[in-house]
Amino acid sequence: MNPSGKVLLYILLIILTAFLISIIFMYTREDPEELRKRNSNIRVEVLNGCGENRLAMKVANILRRMGFNVVKIGNATSRDFLNTVVIERSREDTENARHFAKVIGCKNVGKDIDKALHLEVSLILGQDYTKYFPDVEKEL
Repeated sequence: MNPSGKVLLYILLIILTAFLISIIFMYTREDPEELRKRNSNIRVEVLNGCGENRLAMKVANILRRMGFNVVKIGNATSRDFLNTVVIERSREDTENARHFAKVIGCKNVGKDIDKALHLEVSLILGQDYTKYFPDVEKEL
């Protein structure tokens, strides 16, 4: 094969690779509107577990902008949580908590089913809350 033929082959391979990558990206990313719709179906309780002033309210505002249905804000039973925790309240398979945790980037997921709470997820904010909500101090 002559040198110009090799160059043409390499160019075609690069174009084909770029095309395949774009198709894979297109089919694997979530549609923002679908994500917002899914988030709105999750009722969330935000609890301040570290004692930071007005933290639950500030995080609730952020979560609402992300499309989550924040239905309760308050303080956790303790103010000495070191780590932020996402707790599933309605499904044995923890689907709601796993989705919520993935969206905010939290790895600590637990389960404590309580249908009487009428919500899907509880978020207990620990002292590491800035890892998940780095811009929280900008909230009013």
